[in-house]
Amino acid sequence: MLIGRGQVGREAVAVCHWQSAVAEVKLHLDSKMLSLRGEMRLDLPRAAIRDVVLVDEGLRVVTDGSDLVMEFAAPAAVRWQKALLKKPPSLAEKLGASLATPVFVMCEFEDAPLQQALEGATVSAAADAQILLAVLTETRDLDQAATLALAHPEKHVWMVYRKGKAAVVGDTLVRTHMRGLGFIDSKTSAVSDQLTATRYRLRAK
Repeated sequence: MLIGRGQVGREAVAVCHWQSAVAEVKLHLDSKMLSLRGEMRLDLPRAAIRDVVLVDEGLRVVTDGSDLVMEFAAPAAVRWQKALLKKPPSLAEKLGASLATPVFVMCEFEDAPLQQALEGATVSAAADAQILLAVLTETRDLDQAATLALAHPEKHVWMVYRKGKAAVVGDTLVRTHMRGLGFIDSKTSAVSDQLTATRYRLRAK
């Protein structure tokens, strides 16, 4: 059985029992979802998980509907139980936004999850912020955000942009532009159904 951590989240291969089906699948756990892929496909929101119980087979994941049984050896079962029961970090925690670490936001935006995460944690001047955040909708936004980040090389900057191939400013464009200016990307985070974010900082010389 393969147990480990993927680039984002936790992954394993296990035999799973769901309703009347039994199959060996690849598991992936992130902050929002437990996903099964292979002969059995299932996306189980973490919000739907009511309990995670150790059983002879490994783990029983109790949900509002059917229970999911995942066959694990004892040590792995305990690790996965802790991971499944652990409260996922909030978006504010992922971004590092708080009263103690205020954020300067460049560009206006309308995105409820991001607005909620930044509520009460923003300042009106970049000099007063611990973290910079730029919402990129046009290519000129990327240039302005890079200029802002270069003016504050000691601070991390979150580049927030739309997901998918239809985005005017997407992941490849942002990464190429920022790395070309000497920045390195150190963290990514989903923001909402529409937006994603990558954190950059100027590479130390």
